[in-house]
Amino acid sequence: MASVSAPAQAAAAPAASLQRGIVKMVLSGCAIIVRGQPRGGPPPERQINLSNIRAGAMARRAAQAQPDTKDTPDEPWAFQAREFLRKKLIGKEVCFTVEIKTALGREYGMVYLGRDTTGENLADSLVNEGLATVRREGIRGNNPDQARLCELEDQSRASKKGLWSEGGGTHTVRDLKYTIENPRNFVDSLHQKPINAIIEHVRDGSVVRALLLPDYYLVTVMLSGVKCPTFKREADGTESPESFAAEAKFFTESRLLQRDVQIILESCPNQIILGTILHPNGNITELLLKEGFARCVDWSMAVYTQGAEKLRAAERSAKERKVRIWKDYVAPTANLDQKDRQFVAKVRS
Repeated sequence: MASVSAPAQAAAAPAASLQRGIVKMVLSGCAIIVRGQPRGGPPPERQINLSNIRAGAMARRAAQAQPDTKDTPDEPWAFQAREFLRKKLIGKEVCFTVEIKTALGREYGMVYLGRDTTGENLADSLVNEGLATVRREGIRGNNPDQARLCELEDQSRASKKGLWSEGGGTHTVRDLKYTIENPRNFVDSLHQKPINAIIEHVRDGSVVRALLLPDYYLVTVMLSGVKCPTFKREADGTESPESFAAEAKFFTESRLLQRDVQIILESCPNQIILGTILHPNGNITELLLKEGFARCVDWSMAVYTQGAEKLRAAERSAKERKVRIWKDYVAPTANLDQKDRQFVAKVRS
């Protein structure tokens, strides 16, 4: 299981003051990423680990650069714990206290849904549902929070919830598929019908990694018809963003990361899956263009199923307003020869 109790040698953080943030991502049933409010660019973010509990470790793909490593599957109930938090928290405001910070900078604390501690205590909820266990080895007898967790765990165990249910939880382990043998046939087999998905990663404003449901295919999808500024990998392995790449990535992340969406997989030229992401709050492809975070791309616009004229109109709007990547845009003028610019008119009286 993924341990979220702080190591014994870690020192307690001074004065656990209440802090607030927006949940950007749920890493597991016991770790989240919170961010601040954007001010002139993508906001700072930090990982908060829930104190005193542990939840199952999520699946990990083998390191591509290390051929001897193997894919690691989910631990039982790990995905269910992640989903329990994801559905509650993504895009929501939480408040938290940091109780312990390790020498390596890992932070452990209490997290509550909402602006104050009257909100739902997430560790309590996870333990109550049988989705996490209590780290009893570090419990102090005079700590009411820890005593409450132990009581909730005893109740969950008695009710045979989640981790305490019979059968070991093997049915909760996903059969993740990291590769598709024939991507073109896979895309064609869906006949451009919307498929349910969770956006698991945003590479840049127009490229995402999606978990397709219910069969757990992990696929990289490039938005049809557009391209955002990207991140260039340098010789030393670092990445340098093109102008507005970080802002475009945050624009997409803040709207789609770990959201429930539908995706229309529209084409697969050269093993690249092109698609359109459908979300109740709007079409991200059109929004990126309208806000000047993307430009139209002719070669992939031909497969866009939601109306290419809408994309042209959105890009035209951004150009006219000279926003973001179009801040220095100058509309083309007709190229006329000098002799064509001059004319002689005779006025009749």
